[in-house]
Amino acid sequence: MSAGEGTATGEAMSLKIALMRSIVINGQRVKMADARALAEQVGGTDVQSIIATGNLVFRSSKAPRTLERELEAACEAFYGRATEIVVKTDAQWRSLLAANPFGTEAVQAPARLLVWAMRTPLPDAGLEQLKRRSIGEELIERTVDGDFYIWFGRGNISASKIPAGFGLKALGAVGTNRNWNTALKIARALDEMAGWC
Repeated sequence: MSAGEGTATGEAMSLKIALMRSIVINGQRVKMADARALAEQVGGTDVQSIIATGNLVFRSSKAPRTLERELEAACEAFYGRATEIVVKTDAQWRSLLAANPFGTEAVQAPARLLVWAMRTPLPDAGLEQLKRRSIGEELIERTVDGDFYIWFGRGNISASKIPAGFGLKALGAVGTNRNWNTALKIARALDEMAGWC
């Protein structure tokens, strides 16, 4: 059994974070109560949603890859189509935030810093493609685990060519983004839930 497969052993129900790539599925806007129900359907407990953008925090003994498959299957059964879902462990989320290469910028303008949580590491070719699309003050840095950050500077994020580029399967990886404010709110929810034990 490869890493990330199956059910975790030798541990209690540990904290997991599930991020939906889209909250509009098959023409329907996802209600967070329905999203929480999907996590409960795959065995998640203490399920909470963080902001109405498809962020779930819950306890599960299942591995991230297993949860991704099961959540997407439950999503397809409910909506008639699935959106991609990325699952991280508590430790992976904390490592991702600790790897932020734009600490000063995050304090100055957290909404202008996007964190991409990846299911599998962004390959070199994908990183190069994104960097070719960057303009002006835009900066892109990949973490050692293959997730990445984009700082959009003072430019108009909606005018950036980077997100459009990331939407292409040609980049060779699956992931979804959250701004730094949301990433921190997820971390605070993890801290609170850890205190329940």
